[in-house]
Amino acid sequence: MAKTKKTSKGSLFFRILAFFRSKRKTNKKDSVQRKKQPKSFSLEWAAALENWKKKLRTKQVSSGIVVETPKFRLTKTNEKLFRAEGENYSLILVTGNHLYKNKEDKWGGVLFVDEGELNKNLSKDLSGLDGLLSSLSIPKTDLFLEADAPKEDWKVVLSFERFWKEQIILQMKPNSMALAMLAIGEECREFFESVATERQKRLVRDELFYLNLGNGTENNPYTKAKNLFGFGSALIEFGNTINSVKERREKENNHGS
Repeated sequence: MAKTKKTSKGSLFFRILAFFRSKRKTNKKDSVQRKKQPKSFSLEWAAALENWKKKLRTKQVSSGIVVETPKFRLTKTNEKLFRAEGENYSLILVTGNHLYKNKEDKWGGVLFVDEGELNKNLSKDLSGLDGLLSSLSIPKTDLFLEADAPKEDWKVVLSFERFWKEQIILQMKPNSMALAMLAIGEECREFFESVATERQKRLVRDELFYLNLGNGTENNPYTKAKNLFGFGSALIEFGNTINSVKERREKENNHGS
C-alpha cells in the first residue's frame, strides 16, 4: 500500500514538473513572437515580393503550362484566361474581363455582362468598342490592360497633380494598397513611396510585414485578415478609387475652366 502511495506521489511530481516545463516553453515561444517587429519598408517589400513569386504560381508564367501532374494540367493563355484539364473535364477559366488585340488588330477577349443590360442597349450604336463598353456599363475595375487599350490603365494617375495623387493613397485601405502594389509591381511601389506620408508608409509597411507572417487574424491586430491570394479584390478597390478620384478631378477642372 505504501509503495502505491509513493508511486502516486512520484507520478504527481513528474506531472507538475512537465506542466511547468511546458509553460516555460510556451512563454519562450510567445516571447520570440512578441519580439518580431517590422523591418524597414524596403526589406518588408522585398520579402513580400519573394512570397508573391513563390505562392502565386499563375503569376510566374506569362503563358504556357502553370502546373502539370498525371491527372491535372493548368495552362495559361493570357493574364485572365486559363484552361484546366482533368480526368473527366477540359474547361476554360476566366478570372475577369479581359481585352487584347488579335492578329487583325481587332479587339478580342471576354466580357462579363448582364443579359438584361445587353437587350436594353441593342438599339444603340454598338459598332465601336468604346460605345459597347459604355452602353453595357462594364465595371471600371479592369484598369490593368495593355497600354493601347481603350480604357486608361492605372498609369493615368502619374499625370495627376500631387493633390489628386494624395487623394488616391488617402482613400485606399493600407492592406489593399500593399496587395495592389505587389500585383502591379515596382512602378506602383515607386508611385506610392513618392506620394505617401511617413505615417502611410508605416501603415503599408506593417501590412507587408503581416503578409510576410502569413497574415492570420491572430497576427494582424489592425485590419481584417487579408493574404496574398486576396489581390483581386485589392485591384478592384484600387481601380474604383482611381476612377472616383479621376471623375472628381475632371469635374473640378471643368468647373474651374
